[in-house]
Amino acid sequence: MNIADIYWLYTDSMENPETATVDATLARLHCNASEYAVAVNTTIAGQLDGKHPFPLAGGALYRLGADTVAFHEAVLALCATGWVSCSAPLLRTLLDLLLSTAIIVERADEAEMRGFRCTHYCLKAMLSEGDGEAQKSNRRQIESGIALLAGTDQEQARRFIFNDRLPAYWYAPDYYRRPQEAADALLTAELSLYYSKLSSAAHGGFFGLSIFRDQPDTIHPNQRSDPRSQALALSTSIRIILEQTRARDQFELGGQLSNTYDHLIARLLKTSREWHALQSGRP
Repeated sequence: MNIADIYWLYTDSMENPETATVDATLARLHCNASEYAVAVNTTIAGQLDGKHPFPLAGGALYRLGADTVAFHEAVLALCATGWVSCSAPLLRTLLDLLLSTAIIVERADEAEMRGFRCTHYCLKAMLSEGDGEAQKSNRRQIESGIALLAGTDQEQARRFIFNDRLPAYWYAPDYYRRPQEAADALLTAELSLYYSKLSSAAHGGFFGLSIFRDQPDTIHPNQRSDPRSQALALSTSIRIILEQTRARDQFELGGQLSNTYDHLIARLLKTSREWHALQSGRP
């Protein structure tokens, strides 16, 4: 199943009256952002299938893109069913997916090694886990990945997998020591600030979890009608998927679909301004 299948299967299930609780303009823009991600992925598959100049980086970006679409759709599902207050950890995960994307595409001459580390980090963590057959299977996957690297990078990859201590993040410490450092360097100031704020929510912090509650001092475990929080969550999710998809388009296609990004980001900014102006006149 490819990323297009994931998206279209999900939208088939979204023919649900509950989605009417979400602002129609934002819901439409949310859908269009997913369609943009699918269009970029489809174009990459059609033009580079079997001949990707960056097979390891491309594979990592494909997986990051698929997960981005899935979490983007999950944010809409929470908003549409009264659980927007639970969306902060999902948005933090979306930012982590964007961050990994930005790190991989930051330097083309290092993209393959970064793509290898991103996709093989979990195998490094499982080197001594499972039975003998599972360990052999993991080792074969690692060796297959190393074989795709240039000869000068293969020794570095082996050292990372078999000798270096397991770092807290796949990109640490060689590229960035911690996520916030990478966010400050690679993301917009607005998204970098969100990363810091959402970190609290991802760890159950009281302040972080209250971000997406219109009445944060009203504490209960039930569904809520939080239109302002819905708008913030959806706008943030839309911005993240647009930036992640543009990074793929720029790196893998040379910006062939940049006009689509420009159109969607302009719509998002216009919608956000209109929403804030509308809400500013309400109690």
